[in-house]
Amino acid sequence: LLEETSIEGTNELKITHETIANHLGSHREVITRMLRYFQGEGLIKLSRGKITILDPKRLETLQRS
Repeated sequence: LLEETSIEGTNELKITHETIANHLGSHREVITRMLRYFQGEGLIKLSRGKITILDPKRLETLQRS
């Protein structure tokens, strides 16, 4: 997600769970669970076909750990 925001130059990504899963070689269901977890933690906001990054600093911290 952080890589996409840096490429797109915005914290609002127009991307689907399926697309993320394909990029990572994972299952859509796994991606959906992780995104819902991130949303529950206040890191992102999910909308249909869109993910808004709310707290990029905390996402970076998660990425490092």
